[in-house]
Amino acid sequence: MMVGSTELAARAAAWFAGWSALRSYQTRSGPGFFAAMRLDSTGDWEYFSCAPTPATFATVAGEVTESAHRALCVLGPDVHHYVKLAHKFGLGMVSNSEHLMECAMETQDNQDPFLGDPELSLVVKTLGGKRSASACDARFSVAIVKGQTVLASGSVGIYGEYAIFDGLQTHADHRRSGFGMLIMKTLTAKALAYPVATGLMLASTGGQRLYTKLGWRSLSPITVLVPKERLTEMAKL
Repeated sequence: MMVGSTELAARAAAWFAGWSALRSYQTRSGPGFFAAMRLDSTGDWEYFSCAPTPATFATVAGEVTESAHRALCVLGPDVHHYVKLAHKFGLGMVSNSEHLMECAMETQDNQDPFLGDPELSLVVKTLGGKRSASACDARFSVAIVKGQTVLASGSVGIYGEYAIFDGLQTHADHRRSGFGMLIMKTLTAKALAYPVATGLMLASTGGQRLYTKLGWRSLSPITVLVPKERLTEMAKL
């Protein structure tokens, strides 16, 4: 079930604000886009645009094609239209498998889960201090640890009425053991200490299956586009 473009734009803006704050990215914005400096990966700007008009798409694509290491992530249901525009303006598609997802927080369990194994520890940390500059009202990280090994981890940011979930991952040797579910429940319990109404996250194909079981729904696919010269470089790898 997809949402209207106005609602999607509001959700996308809130998700971007929380996501970029959780990761401490430098950000900027312009007509029809938000951008984050991805020093942790490409070392360049990653742009986000929600259901852009052809004119907006052309403007943003002009900035993206200034560097082979930039990317444009388009939120909206009309993937074929965005790919067609991409080809026109020197971009090509890398993927469209990730989805922006949401849930009504009132439907979620607000109790911290019980690990049930004395060898496991649940480590919850508050990110940033009272004086740290952040778009989020609060930020938390959670990890399930056994000895020196982090079995699963994730983070959540409180942004007004939104809870933004990010970085959920499970150690390769410990997948399908329910740890991802435990991390989600712990993060949700932390978020529900605040007056949040809506949860938001960007989810991979595998994540989407887990989150759907927890009552989440897809808002939109994310169409990831990069300059054609970068596609050529990626094809050689």
